[in-house]
Amino acid sequence: MMQASKQKKRDLILVGLLFILLGGAFLMFRLLAFRDDAALANIYYGTSSDPIVTIDFTKQKITRHHDQSLPDGISESYPIIDEEQRTITLLGDYTINGVRQIVVISYDYGRRSVQIIEEKSPNNICSREGESTGFPLICLPNRIRVEFVTDQGDFTV
Repeated sequence: MMQASKQKKRDLILVGLLFILLGGAFLMFRLLAFRDDAALANIYYGTSSDPIVTIDFTKQKITRHHDQSLPDGISESYPIIDEEQRTITLLGDYTINGVRQIVVISYDYGRRSVQIIEEKSPNNICSREGESTGFPLICLPNRIRVEFVTDQGDFTV
């Protein structure tokens, strides 16, 4: 009986130590992995490895690489870049009643940040991710992602 009690106590100590070590490693990763200032934010649609739009925070410039491929019947060309409002609007893949929904991304040159501010998807998870200065933003139902490149250039996320 005494031996089972000692073994249970050792197991609890071991689990506690593992929890502390893994929690510490996770916190260190979150604090250190994305601490460099973002130089660029690349916005991708679908499975393409080429960005549709690049936001250059150092030059304060938006580069539109190509238009989004859209089905027939949509007369507007996407992405829509509004430099006055500092927003980029893309057409997502998520449909409601057969209509594809838009995704609006805002950017801030001063904070070097990007945020998905408007989208329609189950539970609106994409717009709940908040503002990011280095963490990738991924909007799966709409197949849009934002990835950052730091000032160092060799570290891409």
